[in-house]
Amino acid sequence: MAFSVGQTISLHSILKNKGTTMIVTDKFVFVHFPRTGGTFITDVIMRFFPSAREIGYHLPRFLLPNEYSHLPVLGAVRNPWEFYVSWYYHVWPRDAATPLHSWLSENGKQQFEGATRNALNLGTDNDRLDALIEKMPEEVDYRKRNIPNITKDALRKIRGTGVGFYTFRFNHLFGNADEVFFCRQERLRADLIHFLERIGAASDEIRAHVLESEKKNTADHSHYSSYYTPELAELVSIRDRAMIERFGYTFEPAPIAHNVNMNP
Repeated sequence: MAFSVGQTISLHSILKNKGTTMIVTDKFVFVHFPRTGGTFITDVIMRFFPSAREIGYHLPRFLLPNEYSHLPVLGAVRNPWEFYVSWYYHVWPRDAATPLHSWLSENGKQQFEGATRNALNLGTDNDRLDALIEKMPEEVDYRKRNIPNITKDALRKIRGTGVGFYTFRFNHLFGNADEVFFCRQERLRADLIHFLERIGAASDEIRAHVLESEKKNTADHSHYSSYYTPELAELVSIRDRAMIERFGYTFEPAPIAHNVNMNP
């Protein structure tokens, strides 16, 4: 599995692609889980940490080079019910023809409910899992963008686990995440400042930027709860139970008045 270490890239090129990148600095490592506020975090890192560089696109933490293994690791998470809505409406218009998303949507035949059900049943439907494994590569070149980024072997490990895509992707990217500091998307700015203060990397300038800058990579759609049937919402609670319990997430009804411009 070839990937590039040491190639510093610009803020513009990272934000233009808005992908799942691993970024290292001389103070910490950032693993970007998609649709959890990572574009905003990347913006902060690239603005204030001159040593920052990308070392892989969709690079899982277990492939972190040994020279960075001593550094604290930063990640971000999001309410699973909200994640699936944000993921669907971000990805389908752009990546509907890719192997994973054509599989999820059954070549465009399934809308949110059917595609999300397929994602949630990833670890239970062996026939459909076999069909997806056939579409995935044996290896991934982590220098390249916009290619299938999950190997056949990684997908084989989900067989019989009963977990949904959100939990699978979290486990694939972070592995044993007990030592990872996670920013929760719903309180992203405060958590990011707390992490940087904790490792001695905060400054007044960083604090001001984090608290005052505009949101990144937002999506305009209704509160996530409005997209779910009771049955689909319950399936999320079953398939992603470990994540829900770990971070204390619940399925919340839409507030009487809410802002449709969702967080990053």
